[in-house]
Amino acid sequence: MTPDELRDLLAAPELVVVDLVDHTLTALRLALLAEHPLAEGADAHEDAPVQRRARTLLRRADDLRKALAAYRKQVARVVGAWDQSDLPF
Repeated sequence: MTPDELRDLLAAPELVVVDLVDHTLTALRLALLAEHPLAEGADAHEDAPVQRRARTLLRRADDLRKALAAYRKQVARVVGAWDQSDLPF
């Protein structure tokens, strides 16, 4: 772990979980698309209910990933503004 990574971990330990959730959402996306390859396309009236649900889940997971990225960006601003002169590393 680099000093910058340690600083970030001490400043915002929740980012560990944010990163885990982000990777989990990536795995979910891959699994859903493997099972429902057409779920990434536009809504179709004749789609099976499970495919419509998969499509909805993909959209919501994408929204959550965007929210996580925005959170990470905001945390980076806060951590970057820290006075680090008193840190031992």
